Amino acid sequence: MKSRLLIALLLLVMAAGAAAGESHPDGAAVSTGVAALLQGRFDNREQAAQASTGAEPAIPKVTVTIEPTPQKDWALWRVRVETDADSTYEQTWAMQTRVEHDGSRSLVPYYQYKQATAPAAAEFKADEWLSLEACALRGTFTGTRIEAMSEGEPCVAVTMSVGARRALMPVGIVREGDWLHVDLNLRGARTRIEAKRAAA
Repeated sequence: MKSRLLIALLLLVMAAGAAAGESHPDGAAVSTGVAALLQGRFDNREQAAQASTGAEPAIPKVTVTIEPTPQKDWALWRVRVETDADSTYEQTWAMQTRVEHDGSRSLVPYYQYKQATAPAAAEFKADEWLSLEACALRGTFTGTRIEAMSEGEPCVAVTMSVGARRALMPVGIVREGDWLHVDLNLRGARTRIEAKRAAA
C-alpha cells in the first residue's frame, strides 16, 4: 500500500514538472535575455542636474554598474552615490537571477559581511556572500523588460543587520530600453533614481 502511494506521488511530481516545462518552453531564452539586459553602466546625471536647479527635490548623483560573473545567473551590482563633492558612498551587491517554483523569476540580493574593497567580478564566489532572501525583487521578467520590487516590512527587518549600507541596496527596479529606474532608501525615504545607460 505504501509503495503504491509513493509511486502515485512520484508520478504526480513528474507530471507537474513536465507541465511546468511545457508552459515555459522559452525559459532558457528568457534567462539569456534577462542576463543580457542586466548588464551595463547607468547613471542619473540628467536627473541630478535637473534637481540641482531647484525644480526638484535634491537628488544625489548615482551610478549603477552591473557586471556578469563566471557563475551562471549571478551578477555584481556596484552602486555609487555622490551626495556632494566630498561625500561618496559605494557598495557592491551580488544579485542572483532565480526561477521560483511557480516559474516566475526574481533577483535575490547578497552582501559581504565586511567589504573593505570592491570585489572583482572575475573572482566571484557565491559561497562568500550572505543572502538577503527577504529583499528579493519579484515581478515581471522578460528579455526586453524587467519590473520588480521587494516587500517592504520583511526587507526592512532583515537589512537591520546590514547597517547603513542598506540605503544603497536596490529595493525596486524597472529596466527597459536605455533606462534603469532604481528605488533606493536614501535618507530614510524611498527615492526613484532615473539612470540612463552610459555610452560605452
